[in-house]
Amino acid sequence: MSPTLKRILKRSIIVVALLAVAACLAVFALSQQRLQRDYRISVSLPPPRAALADEGAKLARSRGCADCHGDDFGGKVLLDQMPFARIVGTNLTPGKIALGPARSHERFHRALHHGVDMHSRPLLMMPSAEFTHLSAHEIEALSAYLAGMPQVERVLPKSAMGPLARAMLVGGKLDGFLSAETIDHGKPAVAHAPPLGTLAYGEHAAQLCTGCHRADFGGGAMSHGGPDAPAAANLTAHASGLGAWTEADFIAAMRTGTRPDGSGIDGAYMPWRAVGQASDQELHSIWIYLRSRAPVERQTRSRD
Repeated sequence: MSPTLKRILKRSIIVVALLAVAACLAVFALSQQRLQRDYRISVSLPPPRAALADEGAKLARSRGCADCHGDDFGGKVLLDQMPFARIVGTNLTPGKIALGPARSHERFHRALHHGVDMHSRPLLMMPSAEFTHLSAHEIEALSAYLAGMPQVERVLPKSAMGPLARAMLVGGKLDGFLSAETIDHGKPAVAHAPPLGTLAYGEHAAQLCTGCHRADFGGGAMSHGGPDAPAAANLTAHASGLGAWTEADFIAAMRTGTRPDGSGIDGAYMPWRAVGQASDQELHSIWIYLRSRAPVERQTRSRD
């Protein structure tokens, strides 16, 4: 190779390296801007009514809080796949430095209705876009229950976005990762959920499914859960979904984690153990709502 070609190659390598560094810095800056955005949420709430604790206990189990925060609600590591991300479900029990009932209520309201922490910064992979549909009464009941939980002291690492997740976030591939970006923060929580057993209640409760199964309930690839996450199942009455299922099949699947054909539902991605703790009326409401939706033709090849 001639000296001239060697100089050109060396300069080209330097230019490529500089461009790569610049791209990495740009990805970090753009992702950091979104991760540290201040949503300026202002919340002022009274202490939750202790009488709602029993109702809150049922909600905490059936809405899947334990799946992400541990059976004792003391927190757990959900995902540790660097260079993608590390996601940690925080400790929901009263800590050594207690916030007090009113501030704890505020904390849960911020997380569930707005998807932000006490500093109004977005929470990572917290499905608040679905939980924002919870009523103020339901959030208060959850707060009342968690306020009475035994204190759990557990050392947990912090959630963190790796370079791969940051690049995917900037590239628009992780739309469900920061729920705070999609929530209408000016819309207050509804006061109460619709009556149990009704189609309206089914619509209310089924919003918790949209984070994985999409707004049309047709399923498909998930934008969270890590690179290995399977596609979410089609929940509509199409033949590629639950078209051949009966209500009894649906309730049995949620109670046992087994489909009508005998195959198992992957509990690592589909929280059937939590959903299965809902009452018969709740599951009936969800079923009749799903059946009221237009069938969606989408082959998901799902494991969940």
